[in-house]
Amino acid sequence: MIRDISNEIVVNLKDRLRDVRHMIRASRSDNIKQNVTDGPEILLGHAARVVDKALTVAETISISLVSQDPKVHSTTIEARSLNTYFPAEAAKGETLFRRDIYYLTKRLFAILGAKNALVHEATFAAVHTAMIRQYSNLIEVATQTNDLTAIAKVCATLVTELQASHQGQPVPPHLHGETAPDGATQFLCFTAIALAIGIASYSDNEPSDEKLVDSALLALKARQSNLSEIMQSKDRTIALSGLFAFLIPVLP
Repeated sequence: MIRDISNEIVVNLKDRLRDVRHMIRASRSDNIKQNVTDGPEILLGHAARVVDKALTVAETISISLVSQDPKVHSTTIEARSLNTYFPAEAAKGETLFRRDIYYLTKRLFAILGAKNALVHEATFAAVHTAMIRQYSNLIEVATQTNDLTAIAKVCATLVTELQASHQGQPVPPHLHGETAPDGATQFLCFTAIALAIGIASYSDNEPSDEKLVDSALLALKARQSNLSEIMQSKDRTIALSGLFAFLIPVLP
């Protein structure tokens, strides 16, 4: 059965399709910051748009064939709790984690001005594995006791792991006119996602309809000076966990 293909193969297949689509979108004539009046260039731009749409359809078809639950890919993605992402059955948590973080990252990068940022789902699968391997004891405390300090520490650690893995992912060369999210934008994006996860984790009942990531992003934007100081601090994780411990109980 096609659905029995390993998750790793499926994720890599989707990422390769997204890589090609990313290059096409970056090279499209309406994305290049120059006046193009040459006929062949205009035709190439139109052709690129057609291929872009074809690849989007191909990704949708691949999801419908290999995903265990294709319907979830068409629903609005929101941050979930640490209990959801790091349950006893690690494989199920990994699937939700990499899918959710991928779509949330794409969404926030677009909000922050990087509309065609290249993001790999495999990056977040690696982050999930690293979190379990290196911080399983801390995660267990956070999920079993619902301790605010432990939740804040796990989420702050998650920010560091997310940004480090995203920066280390293999990417094709950026094309003329394309802007990749800088370090500050990446930090704000992943901090908002991790804060939203912390809010969902600390809540008595995991929120279902609240826009946690949007609320987290607004709260962090209002504290840009704090974030700038944290980025410059020697131990970013400790500094960020303190901010999270303050914000999690009062948001959204």
